[in-house]
Amino acid sequence: MRIQLLGVAAALSLAVALSGCSSGATHAAIGVATGTSSPSPGPAVPSSDQLKSALLTANDLGPSFSVQPSDSASPTNDTGLASGCSELTQLMNQTAPPSSSSGPSQGEDQQVILTGGQTGPFVGEFLSSRPSTVLDQHYPTAVNALKTCKELNIPTGSTTIAFKLGDVDFGSPGSVAKHMTASVQGVPVNGYLAIDRLSPTVAFVYLYIQVAGDNPQAATGYYHQAITKADSVLGLTTPSQAA
Repeated sequence: MRIQLLGVAAALSLAVALSGCSSGATHAAIGVATGTSSPSPGPAVPSSDQLKSALLTANDLGPSFSVQPSDSASPTNDTGLASGCSELTQLMNQTAPPSSSSGPSQGEDQQVILTGGQTGPFVGEFLSSRPSTVLDQHYPTAVNALKTCKELNIPTGSTTIAFKLGDVDFGSPGSVAKHMTASVQGVPVNGYLAIDRLSPTVAFVYLYIQVAGDNPQAATGYYHQAITKADSVLGLTTPSQAA
């Protein structure tokens, strides 16, 4: 059995929470800030190319991995509505008009989904750059929504996956991580979802899903591998910040 990761990634990208947008005015990945006023000067906001080069690649994870095609790697909200914990699903279910870039004054988004086979593991990484004032305001919203979430019902294709969420510690200061467990047609599905702020201007969302198995060591290892690469490529020197 293969989980259609696109639907899961769409719901779990925490798009609206980090964007600074209201319903109906969000970007398809992790959003953009609205309003016409210019943000106050602050730390440099990484470009789209910089974010892209900081993402994990299939070569980083090993020969069994490949990149999910770009036409299905970008999170969208056209696969149905998530339900469960209200604070998080309200953020998930807000829709966004398509946009290729938010522009250098607002920030950029890049994401990748890497597949390790028909049943996984599936590794999703989402990086967003925003002015520090935007993340200062909206990052805590995403963190608090994920912290309090205990159950998520995620549509993927013709199936809805009912995940139970429990706390897990990935050992990254300031991050929030959840272990997701579910069963689809009697087959166990395990996953991990984490959100972190890598610097004043860079936010990070991580997703790991495995069908018919669970490997917390691999999930944690890929998470730290992603952060280490992003820190190195982007030249981030500020420790991850608590919400």
